Amino acid sequence: MNVPTRPAVPMLFVEVEGVLRKTPEDLGRPWRGPFDIEVHEDAVERLRLWKGAGGRVIGFSQQGGVALGETDDQTAVRTLWTVRERVANLLDHVVHCPHHPDATMPDLARCWCRLPKPGMLIAGQHEVSLRQHEQYPLWMALLVARSPEALQAAADLDLDHLDGDRWRRDGGAPAGA
Repeated sequence: MNVPTRPAVPMLFVEVEGVLRKTPEDLGRPWRGPFDIEVHEDAVERLRLWKGAGGRVIGFSQQGGVALGETDDQTAVRTLWTVRERVANLLDHVVHCPHHPDATMPDLARCWCRLPKPGMLIAGQHEVSLRQHEQYPLWMALLVARSPEALQAAADLDLDHLDGDRWRRDGGAPAGA
């Protein structure tokens, strides 16, 4: 008897801030709230290409303001889902880390998901795998980010990775390729 195998599918991890969502620095004005979200149109096109080729996409974000009391978890989640909507629902899943090392509560200061630790990326991939009944081999994955922490996580996990600006601009080739 043959055991059915899960199909191998490419996985794209995309940092929400600065790669998908324009940051206050990108906009040249102060942030006005969670629904003041603009996305990079070239990023939406890159997501369409990845999805059109049969890949899956996870958006990830560090939301340390939750642990610092600057926002609440519900607002952080709502913001991520708004980003998902603004990128034409091309994200298969969004995941965030609400922790920050400067938080006063130990359970908010220490975690396994804050980049460059791998927990957030692994949890996102696991969630999509459970829903889609697929596998995501490491050699078929790509991480796109601007933050040094996310790029370090990719290097630590031996994931191919690209700077977000380069990816949005021209698709580029993974670092080390």
